[in-house]
Amino acid sequence: MTPQTRGLVLGLAAMLIGFPLMGWAFFLTHMVPDGHTDFRANYTAGYMLRTSKPQYDYAAELEAQNQVVSHEAIALPFIHPAYEALIYAPLSFLPYLRAFCLWFAVNLLVLASIYYLLRPELEALSAVVFWLPIATLAAYLPFGAALVQGQDSLLLVLLLAMAFDRMRSGDHLWLAGMCLGLAVFRFHIVLPVIMCFLLWRRWNLVAGFLATALPVAVVSVVLAGFWPYVQTLRALSVQPAWALHQNISRMPNLRGLIQSAGGGDWLVVLVSLLVLAGVVLAGRERNLQQQLALGITAATLVSYHALVHDLSVLFIPCALLFARKTESALLVAGVVFFAPVLLIFAPNHFYLAVFGVLALFVYMAVPSFGSLNLPVVRAVVEE
Repeated sequence: MTPQTRGLVLGLAAMLIGFPLMGWAFFLTHMVPDGHTDFRANYTAGYMLRTSKPQYDYAAELEAQNQVVSHEAIALPFIHPAYEALIYAPLSFLPYLRAFCLWFAVNLLVLASIYYLLRPELEALSAVVFWLPIATLAAYLPFGAALVQGQDSLLLVLLLAMAFDRMRSGDHLWLAGMCLGLAVFRFHIVLPVIMCFLLWRRWNLVAGFLATALPVAVVSVVLAGFWPYVQTLRALSVQPAWALHQNISRMPNLRGLIQSAGGGDWLVVLVSLLVLAGVVLAGRERNLQQQLALGITAATLVSYHALVHDLSVLFIPCALLFARKTESALLVAGVVFFAPVLLIFAPNHFYLAVFGVLALFVYMAVPSFGSLNLPVVRAVVEE
C-alpha cells in the first residue's frame, strides 16, 4: 500500500470520527443534564414499573417524567414491550443523571462485547492499519447516537451479534434463535428477520426464537396488560402530536423516503413487500450469516419507524463485507458508514440516508455485484 493510499484511509477514518465529536460533547454537557434524551422514556418506564404505576398511560408518563427527570410540556412515551422495563427498574433507584451515567457505562461494555463477537470479521481491516478494526466502532455515527441518547439499540446489536456468532459453526441454531427472541423489544426490526428465516425453513432457529419470544410476551402482558399496548400502537399509527416528536423526513427507511417524496401508505406497503420478497428469494442459497445480514438490511428498510441510532444494526452486515476483503465490499461498507453523516448536514432530509441502506441491500442481494473491479479501492485492502 502506498503512503498516499494509507493517508487517504486514515484521513477518512479521522473525518468520520471527528465530524460528530462537537455534537456529542454538546449533547452530553447540555441535553443530558436537562433530561432531553431518549433514556428519559426508558428510565421513567423502569420507575413506573417499580412503583406500580400504569404503563402506556400518557398522562401518567408525563406526570412521572416531570417528577423524576425534568419538567416538559409533553412526554416521551415508552413504546417497547413491558418486559424491557425490567432492565431499567433497578436504575430507577438512582437519580436520573446518575442512572444515565451508569447506563452509558453499560453501553460501553456492550459495545466492547460487540467488537469481541465480530472481531473475526473486523480483523480483515487490520491489513490497512492495525487499529482500524476497533476504530470502526468510533467511526460509525449510529453507535455514538445510541450512546449519547441512552438508547437500547446497542443491546439489540449485541443480541444480533450473539446470534451471528452462533451461526459461524451452524450448530445449536436454537441458541441463535433464542437471542433473536430476546431482542423483540425492537420488534419492528426482529419480526421481519425471523419471518425471513421462517420462509428459509430454518426450523431450529425459529423454534429457539419462539422459546424466548413467547415467554417475554407473556411477561409483558402480565406486567402491563394487553390492550394498553395495542392502544399505544394504534395511537402511534395516526401520529398524534405527542407520539415521537419526529418528522417522517428524519427516518432513514423506505417509509421516510417514499412519504417525503409524496407517496402514500399503500406505496410504502407495496415496496416493502417487494423488498421482503426479494430478500427471501436472494437468501435461499446463502449461508446462515449471509441470511442474517440480508434479513437485518431488509428489516431496516421496511421498518415502520427508524431514527439514526436504529441504523446501528447495519454494523453486522458491514462486518461481513469487511471480511470479504474485496474492493467492492469495502466501497459499499464505506457508503453505509458515510450515509448517517447526513444527520449533521441535512437533518431535515435524513431520509436520504436510506440510499446507503439500499446500496447495501442491492449489493448483498445480487451476487454479481461482488465481482465489481475497482482498482482504486483494491489498493486500500491490499498490502
